[in-house]
Amino acid sequence: MTPDQVELVRSSYASLGPGATDMAREFYRRLFALDPTVQDLFTYGPEIMADKFSAELAAIVEAIVSFDAFSARLRELATRHVGYGVQVRHYRLVGEALVGALAHSLGPEWTDAHETAWRHAYNLVAEVMMAAAAEAGHVPAPEA
Repeated sequence: MTPDQVELVRSSYASLGPGATDMAREFYRRLFALDPTVQDLFTYGPEIMADKFSAELAAIVEAIVSFDAFSARLRELATRHVGYGVQVRHYRLVGEALVGALAHSLGPEWTDAHETAWRHAYNLVAEVMMAAAAEAGHVPAPEA
């Protein structure tokens, strides 16, 4: 990611403000529409999930400026997600749901540059998480 893309990710997420939880609700709506079986991986209700997701995403977005902090946070997150039953195929679904939810939530502010920056950021997150899971000996099931 370029420094400009990092800043675009950070500023666009910050612009959601209190709407970050609404974006998280939209994320889950999209994720479950893409694959209803993913709902089985979650044990909390929608409001708790939306709050947790928006808080975790905010922390990741904040940490993205420091690869050490960013990767440490993602390594821990990867271990938890393996325990939840996350598979490689889920990473693609999450990326699509996230980009769609952000585009929806940012509305007219969303540009091609936002999409590129967020896709790069998400791909970095997914790669670090999958690598961390593999290094820990927890290899997620391959793409179906």
